[in-house]
Amino acid sequence: MPADAIGKRGAGMLKTIMRMELKRYFRNPIYYIGAIVVALGVYNNVSPYLTIRYFNQDSEIPALAEYSEIDDADIMEGYIPASKEEQYAMGLEKIGQVMMDEYGFRPAEAKELTGKLEKSNLSFMEIAEYMESNYSFYGANTYFYESKMKQASAEEANHYIEASLKEHTYSNYFSRKYADYLGVYIIFYAILMFAFLFIRDSKRDIYELLHTKPLKAWQYIIGKLFGGMAAMGFVVGMITLLFDIIVMKNGKAAGFPVSFWDLWLAVILYILPNLLMVASVYTGIAVLFKNPLPAVPALVLYMIYSNMGSRLEDGSFGYKIRKLAILVRFPDVFFETRTPPQAVFNQVFLLVCAMLVIALSITVWKRRRVY
Repeated sequence: MPADAIGKRGAGMLKTIMRMELKRYFRNPIYYIGAIVVALGVYNNVSPYLTIRYFNQDSEIPALAEYSEIDDADIMEGYIPASKEEQYAMGLEKIGQVMMDEYGFRPAEAKELTGKLEKSNLSFMEIAEYMESNYSFYGANTYFYESKMKQASAEEANHYIEASLKEHTYSNYFSRKYADYLGVYIIFYAILMFAFLFIRDSKRDIYELLHTKPLKAWQYIIGKLFGGMAAMGFVVGMITLLFDIIVMKNGKAAGFPVSFWDLWLAVILYILPNLLMVASVYTGIAVLFKNPLPAVPALVLYMIYSNMGSRLEDGSFGYKIRKLAILVRFPDVFFETRTPPQAVFNQVFLLVCAMLVIALSITVWKRRRVY
């Protein structure tokens, strides 16, 4: 048989396997239920960012009393990041209040202490060490981190919005928050749905039959894997299109610059490589153990690893992207989101590792063939 005919036959078999997998997903009610849950979950988390607009007067900005409320506040509520000087002053004020409430300091003594600390120009961590060694006051640095947001006037908030939108479009900022929450929900969804790729084929009679059929290893592995990826891609595409329409509509109504492609670029960069890594790990474990189910706890642990916090350079505890992480998070407030350092390298590295796992899976499956 001519080489081109063999190539066409191989490609035809690959397409057949992919179509079969897509049809199985489209006939599975869990596929649709899960997709709806993903869409609703993402909307629940990103919907506050759809309400961002310019303020008309100061009365539209509420005064939040509780730290938990202020810590979660963003530009939607009229809160903006405090400058380092403001953060320093507010942190010292809180420390002075604690010294009066819990350590019996008189107002004059508390003021003297905070004034001394202010003149010292110590860092947050150095102040924490000083307070711990001299007053057994532990965790003083947390009061500075709690002061990272401040209530703005309408003029300040509007100026902050205008300055931010000169750097990037509204949809660009939104795309990072969208990728953040979509990444979490879609990976959970993929961990559930990718099990259906190999669960049927892991039954003894079907498994043995597959390994005696004139089916090439690469056709089976790639056909299965990309059939599953196509099913996930369809869900991601539909949800992204829906949110893109909403963001374009809301952004234009608020007078913000928007771009149709921002959300799609975020999906390509922050979602698809992660999904491919999950699919390849599923494939590798299914081929190695002749059963896809061991991949479920392994991938859940992988997710936890990817989402674990780290000690940052300033001594605080926060998000820092880990090597081979299958989640890229954007925990900062809306207009302060930036691509984490090493994120692009991590995504490229994920693609390379996914390809290696796929190649290894093909090799293992081929060695188990019965000719």
